[in-house]
Amino acid sequence: MATNEKNPVIKDQQATGLQGNMGTAALVMTVLAFSAPLSTATGFIPQLLIYGSANNGTGNSAPLIYLLIIVYLMFFAVGFAKMGTVMERPGGFYAYITDGLGKKVGLTSAMISALGYSLVGFFMPGLMAILFQELLNSFGISSGPWWIWAVVFAVLSTLLACMNINFSAKLLFVVMVFEVLIIIVFDILSFANGAPASAGGARVSLFDLSTGTFGIAMLFATGNFYGFEATVIYREECKEPKKTIPRATYIAVIGIGIFYLFTSWGFIAYFGANEVSGIAAEHQTNLFFIVIEGLIGPMAVDIINVIAMFSVFASGLAIHNVGARYLYSLGVDGVLPRAFGKVAPKQHSPYVAALFIGALWIVLVIILGAFAGNTAEYTFTRPNVIGNLFVTIILCVVACAVLAYMRKNADKYGFNIFQTTIAPILGLCGIGFTVVMCVMNLTAFLGTSVSGVLAILVFTVVYAGGSYVYAGWLKKNKPDIYARIGRMDPDIMDVDEMEKTK
Repeated sequence: MATNEKNPVIKDQQATGLQGNMGTAALVMTVLAFSAPLSTATGFIPQLLIYGSANNGTGNSAPLIYLLIIVYLMFFAVGFAKMGTVMERPGGFYAYITDGLGKKVGLTSAMISALGYSLVGFFMPGLMAILFQELLNSFGISSGPWWIWAVVFAVLSTLLACMNINFSAKLLFVVMVFEVLIIIVFDILSFANGAPASAGGARVSLFDLSTGTFGIAMLFATGNFYGFEATVIYREECKEPKKTIPRATYIAVIGIGIFYLFTSWGFIAYFGANEVSGIAAEHQTNLFFIVIEGLIGPMAVDIINVIAMFSVFASGLAIHNVGARYLYSLGVDGVLPRAFGKVAPKQHSPYVAALFIGALWIVLVIILGAFAGNTAEYTFTRPNVIGNLFVTIILCVVACAVLAYMRKNADKYGFNIFQTTIAPILGLCGIGFTVVMCVMNLTAFLGTSVSGVLAILVFTVVYAGGSYVYAGWLKKNKPDIYARIGRMDPDIMDVDEMEKTK
């Protein structure tokens, strides 16, 4: 094993590396913050109710869609969590894919993930601007251009992302407690004061693949689970990661799934299966508050509106943190400029990576809002869908990586056939089905032509292809950097570990 003196880069990383003391509860809350319960209830579940309806607009399959995703993600989690107990490097999916499918695919996936998370999180500045302007207008205060407020919230998120993860975790924990309580009250009251049988009651419909929008519903629902990558991407900042990460993974998948299953079902129960899709289409942005006002009163709407703002911001911050750690890992490996791998000496945070994402958001807000004249609604929906597509594709790739890794190392670690083959294959089938359905139905949501969707897909292929070629160039011209892809350290890893990911 090499000493620190032999490699000063490693010495610096050990001296100023990411640090934290996150336990299972904090990690689960960080995952939940990614999907933002109130944001999901107010913005995304109404979309799921619309796109998951049957051709005649009656009934809804939203709860069954969540159930389907719980099942296939739990199969995926079997191999994913087990792999995490023996593959102990940080880096999240980046490290997993590198170990399972090799360095070139690992680097390509990391580059896609970094861009994907940046686009997913970009929903926050625009949506926060909308909510804050509504709050100011309710007091008769002129709010000014939306994009100015979007820049303000992008800056605030960047400042918090540059702080120690323990601070963000505590902030997210407090916000999540209030959000969870509100959603639980919403669910109980919705079922207790449900629509009459003549409106369809709380009936749940089977999937209707003929609508052409089922893939969009799957995309929205799957997006609620993306944050569970945080269970491995924060490995360096967890206490007892070998115990904390598997527990948090299972709790997050099951907990998030059941949580949103009953919330979507609560809408159906309140409005009635025959009416909910049409009402959701008419009141997409305030459906949740219509229910709250009807059940509790207008004062509750004002209070929850403020909490919803914290929910949206907490979600954006959680995604900002994940994206920053991808860029940090690529910087540590030397794939991107080493500056991305720098850590704040006192806060122990990837501040350069966090600053880069914040700057990207600000530039996009100014270009799309100030110069192109797009509405805030455009900025928090269209780029978000593209980012979700990227992350869903990477989720499919990591499912392949888990299958490959578990089968290659079955004898070495004593994995059984369920862990190595049955569960990973079932998980991969479910995730792969989601990717196919998303791609097939992109035109319906983006509101663009087939050529527009093809342009997005071509960009994805070119971007991925360029990343793959770049990995090959590194192998030939900078083998020392290539050897580090996947958060590997040639100076402290044995020959077998390095050989298996060439």
